[in-house]
Amino acid sequence: MLKASNKVRASVLVATFGLFLATTSYATSANAATVKNGVSCTKTGSKTKVGSKGYVCGYNPYITPTKRTWMLTNCKLSNDLLVQLKEAEENMLIQANIFGYKTLTDLGNALGGQEQKDVNELVKSITDSEAVMKNTFCKKGK
Repeated sequence: MLKASNKVRASVLVATFGLFLATTSYATSANAATVKNGVSCTKTGSKTKVGSKGYVCGYNPYITPTKRTWMLTNCKLSNDLLVQLKEAEENMLIQANIFGYKTLTDLGNALGGQEQKDVNELVKSITDSEAVMKNTFCKKGK
């Protein structure tokens, strides 16, 4: 009689463990489905992929810059590039101010030719990059 009781307990344990595994894997799948721009995450730099989209955990500059959230990998890469562009713009503006120009456009107009095109292209790149990030790469829910 004691042996039959142990078999029942073992069967119950196996069934319980199976149910635990089934619900655990279901919860994990449900969590993976909630990864998108703006959803909270815990570890900066963590990466995941949902379908064809890659996400990274970090500070999204357009949704919640003070809170870690999932963001498209392109949002982070674009933001890193934008920071570099803005640093280049700031350095050029410092140089322009030395020569008495208040804006890069003023400097570009004074230089003319290819330099004017380069300055205008930098300013346009920054504006366009910010628009794409805000409206596409970093937009909440993407």
